[in-house]
Amino acid sequence: MRMADRPSPLPEGDLIRIAQKEAGLSAREAARLADISESRWRQIVSGVQRVSGGDARVRGPAQTVARMARAVELSPERLAKVRPDAAKELRALKDRPDSVPTNRTELKKFLAELAHKQAELAERTRKALMWLEESEKREARERGGSGKPGG
Repeated sequence: MRMADRPSPLPEGDLIRIAQKEAGLSAREAARLADISESRWRQIVSGVQRVSGGDARVRGPAQTVARMARAVELSPERLAKVRPDAAKELRALKDRPDSVPTNRTELKKFLAELAHKQAELAERTRKALMWLEESEKREARERGGSGKPGG
């Protein structure tokens, strides 16, 4: 296929490319944020995939386009003008709490940090309970009791 016969980008590809430039992101950075490969990013943005015998039109799945749009901070309203199905997916992504990452790499890191914090909290709770029990025993001894709480 000659360059003149190469399929032109789909409207969502153009929109994402513009938003990517506005965000000041390279294709590599944007792809990482969307949790897709850089080559897949470029295929969807350009609307073209190299196949044996030439080029083929590429239209990304709605969920992938939504992740791409989120990576470049494209609003659901702008995306809806060219890909309503992807805009619906983007709205669903935006409805998730901001504190929860949407790509696998960041989610794994987030969950590992959360597990570490949970372990630290469990240890602090254990120490606080031990301190409380010791202070209750000490108060009981000072009152002349048996050393047991309430007694």
